[in-house]
Amino acid sequence: MNSESGPTPIRRSLDQLMTSLGVPEIDATVTIVEQWPEIVGPELAEGVVAVAVRGQELLVRVDDPAWASQIAWLEAQLLDRINDLVGPGKVTSVRARMARRPGL
Repeated sequence: MNSESGPTPIRRSLDQLMTSLGVPEIDATVTIVEQWPEIVGPELAEGVVAVAVRGQELLVRVDDPAWASQIAWLEAQLLDRINDLVGPGKVTSVRARMARRPGL
């Protein structure tokens, strides 16, 4: 609670907590996930899904190893687009993980 102006909004408190733990603001993660098709384009968005931001690393799930290679090749360009959306330094790397296949 902020004694000068009343209660602190829960969103601000959560953002402050997440920042102190080294996690980007909630808005940054939500923005990236919601804007993912615009960030990577419709074709890449079919095989690559933004999953989470941990620390300053964006985790993406890929359906095929070729998509992981594509993400690595485009990383600098993707980071530029992400930084334009959420602000510089909130995401500094992208890591691709293969999606688990059912039954394996």
